[in-house]
Amino acid sequence: MHSDLIGIPFRYGGRGDGAFDCYGLVMELHKRRGIELPDYLSPKDKGVIASMMASQVTLWRKVEEPEVGDVILMRIGIFNCHVGVLLDDNEFIHTYEASGGVCIESLSGWDRRIEGYYRYEGY
Repeated sequence: MHSDLIGIPFRYGGRGDGAFDCYGLVMELHKRRGIELPDYLSPKDKGVIASMMASQVTLWRKVEEPEVGDVILMRIGIFNCHVGVLLDDNEFIHTYEASGGVCIESLSGWDRRIEGYYRYEGY
C-alpha cells in the first residue's frame, strides 16, 4: 500500500508527481483508501496546519485510541505543524525536510513530539 512511496523526496507544497510534503503524503495515503481529504497547502509559517485542522473540527476528530490510518499531529520546535500516518502500534510513515524523503519511523523516536491522533470524518 505504501512501499512505492518510500524515498520520494520532500518538497513544500508537494502533492505527488515526484515529491510530497507531509500533508501531501497524508492526502495520498487517504486517497489510496478511497478518502478525498481537503487540501491544506503546507505553509512555511509553522503551526498553520494545526490551526487549519482545528478550524475544520467537524471534519477531523481527535481519537484517544488510534487505529491504523489515523493521522498523527506532531510538534516541530514549538509548533504543531507536522503530520504522518499510523501504520501499526509502533510505526508511522511521513516525510519532512530532514528525512531524505518519505520514510517509515518508530513512534518511540517521536513520542515526545506527538500532540494527538486524528481521524478524518468529513466524508
